[in-house]
Amino acid sequence: MKRLLLCLVLLNSFLWAGAHKVVSTRVVQGVGEGTTRSEAITEALVDALGQLQGVRLSKTAFSKDQLIETDTSSKSAYLYSSKIKKITHGKVNSYKVVEVMEIEPHHYKAIVEVTKRTTRYNYKDVGYNPHNRRTLAVLPFEYKPTYSLHGITIDGRELSRRLTQSIINKLTQTRKFTILDRQNSKYYEFEKSFLLSPGTDPVELVRIGKRLGADYFIIGQILDFGTDEKEGNYLLGPDETTEEAYATIAYRVLYVPRQQIKWSDTIDIAFEVPPTKRAESLTVKAGDKIAQVLVDQIMFNIYPPRIVRSSGKHIILNMGGNTLHPGDRFEIYALGKKIYDPYTKESLGREEIKIGELEITKVLPKFSYAKVIEGKAKKGAIIRPAASNYNENQNVGKESMFEEMFHK
Repeated sequence: MKRLLLCLVLLNSFLWAGAHKVVSTRVVQGVGEGTTRSEAITEALVDALGQLQGVRLSKTAFSKDQLIETDTSSKSAYLYSSKIKKITHGKVNSYKVVEVMEIEPHHYKAIVEVTKRTTRYNYKDVGYNPHNRRTLAVLPFEYKPTYSLHGITIDGRELSRRLTQSIINKLTQTRKFTILDRQNSKYYEFEKSFLLSPGTDPVELVRIGKRLGADYFIIGQILDFGTDEKEGNYLLGPDETTEEAYATIAYRVLYVPRQQIKWSDTIDIAFEVPPTKRAESLTVKAGDKIAQVLVDQIMFNIYPPRIVRSSGKHIILNMGGNTLHPGDRFEIYALGKKIYDPYTKESLGREEIKIGELEITKVLPKFSYAKVIEGKAKKGAIIRPAASNYNENQNVGKESMFEEMFHK
């Protein structure tokens, strides 16, 4: 049953996506004069066609045998001529002679109407409208040739590839950005060549020319990556040592249209050495861990999760995917007034007043469930990772870090 429902949903999505036919009709009127009826009609046709965009013909393009005149008793009848379609290359569908009058001997005036039907196809995007979100591309992080972790040599290129892909995965699952691909152009070029090849339905060409430009780039460097030995303590014993992995990552958020650095930071990340001796496994686990820290920093300062529904101790947050996890605890903050810098007049964010704490209970692809474990919750409040250095009563404007950059 679930498979059937999924198929129906996908089918419905595809039916509403793709090319949509739009037919528009334009009728123009032309006036011409001549010494004969045919000449007057020819002049009128040339006049009418000259008013249509994309149709430019002189009267020499017509000859008497190409014209179809109306009988005076059937002036209002539409006459469709395959010949007029031919000489206008299909840009005109039909014409009719509205009236032909003899002004004086051997002097005729004709009025004709030309009908041009234009068929075009619009492409409707699948799913959400990508223009409703900021567009963002993650470029491969720069790296050293090799790193050493737990005595194992880690290939720098592979670590960068894994880190970059993991960042893309996690940002995509937040559903807050339109994430653009800048690493697989060859596949798009292959599809473009296919669509332009003979035998492809011309309707499919509407898929070409729909690429989006990036509002923002995320670029970075893996400055250092390795392990540190820590001396023992009273729990482990004075002679015991432990190994801790660390990474130093520098990254920037660039505003592409103006080649402007919107944010720049260097973060130090420490984490436990994964219990494996395989370079591939270490690369995967380390890349995922580094990406999680970086994405958390970006997301909790650009789009901190908000409470979208509150019922007693049970609440729903507007973020799901792999950003939140069951068992995670967060502090709840009500947003107060905006705070401004007295010198630059720019927003410093909003006053944040702590009102409670919550614990994540269930995570779905688009949203999450949580329960209040201390204080209270209300719709519209945001959550922050619990930190011991937060003031118990209020916290001013951490949201300002990226607020102006993305919300202006």
